[in-house]
Amino acid sequence: MESFAENGFEFIKVYSKTKNSYFTVAPERGAIVVLLNLSGKDILYLNRDTLFDRTKNVRGGIPILFPVCGRVLDGRITFKGQEYPMKNHGFARDAAWEVVGYIDELFQNGVVLRLSSNSFTKTFYPYDFELFIKYTINDEIFGVEMLVKNNDSEALPFYAGFHPYFLCNKDEFTLKLDCEKCFDDVEKRFVDLENFKELDFSRPEINLDFFDVGSDSIEFTLDRDKKLLLVKDRIFKNIVVWALKDYNFVCIEPWMGEHEGYLQNKYYYLKPDDTFKASFAIVLNEK
Repeated sequence: MESFAENGFEFIKVYSKTKNSYFTVAPERGAIVVLLNLSGKDILYLNRDTLFDRTKNVRGGIPILFPVCGRVLDGRITFKGQEYPMKNHGFARDAAWEVVGYIDELFQNGVVLRLSSNSFTKTFYPYDFELFIKYTINDEIFGVEMLVKNNDSEALPFYAGFHPYFLCNKDEFTLKLDCEKCFDDVEKRFVDLENFKELDFSRPEINLDFFDVGSDSIEFTLDRDKKLLLVKDRIFKNIVVWALKDYNFVCIEPWMGEHEGYLQNKYYYLKPDDTFKASFAIVLNEK
């Protein structure tokens, strides 16, 4: 485990037991994992210019989406009967997190980070909470666990997610998942999945929301040498696939909800003093 500074930001690099795999996280930049290498294979895309520019959203790595994932209409959202400003995907990716622990276990290493309600979060979200993210790694598995604790006197509404940017060769990209309904958020129509064959990367933008994904794992190929699984809890019922024509990434995003889900009150409500856990993992698939 290493800690280092670059361009005024602190980073933490965590190795697997063999040091064949590692990841790097930026605590004060939304606790985003900015680099992931599994057994010598670089997994994530990162635009470094956005990482070091505090005025921009980081394009790359694995942003944390909380308390909402997806689009917020007109940048306003209502909690406790009052309107609050809210960016798309929430505020967690813009917050400074604190490191609260390290993991040194028989088969894995890791780090735990925490975001607690404060004056920054209450600008957008009038609740008392703690949000913990635990990142772990061994040679072939990178794990992410989210824990939410409600310290408020009222139920805590949220539907969270993650936004992994996978570095890929689009000519070799494949995707396999179990789903019966998909919405094209660019063309604003549902997709005929019976005749759906592959992603059309000639389009300027792909933004597909796969609803109620039944499988616990999504199988995908980034290139001929990188076959992966995204293994997830069922609470991440939506998988969003997003790509831009001129960039060598494809985002495969586990979400608890959907774009504008708050308009249909599709929150998960966490009772006072209760905790919520959910996890996913990125796994090298050597089959």
